[in-house]
Amino acid sequence: MEETEKPEEEVPVYKDRSLLYMGIGLGLLILIMGYLTLFVDDPWKIFRKDEVPEKVLDEGNSSILNKSESMSDEEVRASLVKFIEAFYYDQRKGYFDPPSYFAKITVTFYNYHNLNYQRLKDIYWKRLADMHNFSRNWVVSSLDFERKDSKIIASYWTKESYFKPSVREQYSADIKYEMIIDEEGKIESLRDIEVRNEVVNKVAPDSALLNTELIEASPAVVSQDADSKVYDMNLVESAPEFNGGQRELNKYISNNIKYPAAARQNNIQGKVYLSFIVEKDGSINDIKVKQGIGSGCDEEAIRVLRSSPKWKPGMIKGSAVRTYCILPVTFQLE
Repeated sequence: MEETEKPEEEVPVYKDRSLLYMGIGLGLLILIMGYLTLFVDDPWKIFRKDEVPEKVLDEGNSSILNKSESMSDEEVRASLVKFIEAFYYDQRKGYFDPPSYFAKITVTFYNYHNLNYQRLKDIYWKRLADMHNFSRNWVVSSLDFERKDSKIIASYWTKESYFKPSVREQYSADIKYEMIIDEEGKIESLRDIEVRNEVVNKVAPDSALLNTELIEASPAVVSQDADSKVYDMNLVESAPEFNGGQRELNKYISNNIKYPAAARQNNIQGKVYLSFIVEKDGSINDIKVKQGIGSGCDEEAIRVLRSSPKWKPGMIKGSAVRTYCILPVTFQLE
């Protein structure tokens, strides 16, 4: 008999789940990346070491000097150099605007006390009027400073020289200044604290006439003719004055000056310095621009001064004399 064939055993079939596992893995990866992107500021910080958080100042309390607390000494020094250089640069250019640099009440400004903005201006121009041919160079390498509470106390040396026509003296010296800057980044105090190498030379009238620089800076006498002598305003007993004084002069200028369109369009501001002679009868003559700012401002300043009513003339021993004067005319946009 033929042998009965045994049925072949069935081999179990398994479903391929690799695609399922791959899909699950990709889904989890997408969920993780989405979470990190939407809810974590810096997803990569988990791979970095912990860092010390940086101190952030509140906006309401922030200021230049508060910010300097986080600066290195080198950074503070660099900022001070820029500040002091800008301060003296503006003065060299004939621009002196106390609100730009000084606190509202300045404790000390060249050894005067408790000054507001107007008094700062008055004292500055009064001092400068008797400091002709003035030169100041500050020594950057001498700058030293310390931080005290919210203030910075800086000190530095300058080399200064000028001619003082009121006493006919040529002065030069090395002067050390102390500048205190408050928490708002404004100068609270500025005073000289030490003087070295001081030299004072008396200049005789005859020798002064041979010095062209001194004649240009302070033409005490421009002619030997008694009727045409011109005296510097610091050498007369009573200086020339606009009728009503400085306040009326300021009012006259502000009421009559017209801001040139070109200067307004180009945002030109500053001071125009005019030299002129007040004649014996109080009339204004020989008006010249000693230092201008252009854009029509120089011409406008001359026009206003030329239209001025007669002044009170300078006086010597009760007699009127021709007097040389300098007047700054300010152009400032509101």
